[in-house]
Amino acid sequence: MTLRQLGEEYLKQAEVLSTLIDGYSAQIKDLSGIKLYELNSRLIILKEMERDTRITGRQLVEYYEKPQGGRRYRRHENSRTYR
Repeated sequence: MTLRQLGEEYLKQAEVLSTLIDGYSAQIKDLSGIKLYELNSRLIILKEMERDTRITGRQLVEYYEKPQGGRRYRRHENSRTYR
């Protein structure tokens, strides 16, 4: 399995998590009290998982692509050399 394929798998799982989040979010309006608190706690965790999975997937898919945006910042390249 290549990094691109692994990244695509991560992105698929992020979509699954996103669908799960949408399903739970639709249930919020019907809840109150401890049930609402528990669902909100679960949603926070799922949203963090989805974000982390999506970020990892994108990084893996784009790992070998040429960096965009010009030169990378290297402060030491512009500093004076002291003797």
